[in-house]
Amino acid sequence: MRIKLILILLYSTFLFGQKTVEIKIESLTSLDETPEVRTFTIKYSITNKTNKTIHFILNPDNLIPISAGSLNPSVYYKVYEKEKSIDVSGIFTAKKTIRTFKDEAEVKKYNDSITDTFINRTAEQVIQESKARTIKNIQEIKSNQTKEFSTTFNWDKNRYFKNDVMEYYIDEKEPHFYELHINLMKEELLSKFSEKEQNEILKDKNFIKGWFTSNKVEINFRE
Repeated sequence: MRIKLILILLYSTFLFGQKTVEIKIESLTSLDETPEVRTFTIKYSITNKTNKTIHFILNPDNLIPISAGSLNPSVYYKVYEKEKSIDVSGIFTAKKTIRTFKDEAEVKKYNDSITDTFINRTAEQVIQESKARTIKNIQEIKSNQTKEFSTTFNWDKNRYFKNDVMEYYIDEKEPHFYELHINLMKEELLSKFSEKEQNEILKDKNFIKGWFTSNKVEINFRE
């Protein structure tokens, strides 16, 4: 009886210890486009480790600091100096898009469109836009399939940061590392939908949940 119990416990440990999803940083490269700005390009992959098609809600192009909050369908990043985490926001910024206008009338037209889009929206429009983003962020990965993603972000070479009473300095002489996390949620992100809408979204889909962490790779903060 004791041997049978041990076998059951070992099987349970194996079953629940298996990863359903693997997130892996494939490469992290840098380029100094100007003396003041360093651009990083990260390539990473997400692999379905199960024998079934899986679904989850994630915006794979949006990387945010892990301190930004947990109820966000973005990819989180964490930075380390050697083994110690640097728990501060604002190290990186998204790569900027430069717009050009032929005259002042075109500038005014663009500004008015921004106003109409972001200021004059009703509460119902905000909810509907949020729902549309959630639907757009539903990912599907087939059994044992790997999907690859790539995005860029900037560092303005600022080395000093302050977070409340904590101060951080990125020492160019020390090695630094970069890590990704994804928090795959279901109920939390679908709460804005009605029960009927949720049933339609979940129909014939194998949604998974969980927190998954990537490997660490070195990031170039050297001079």
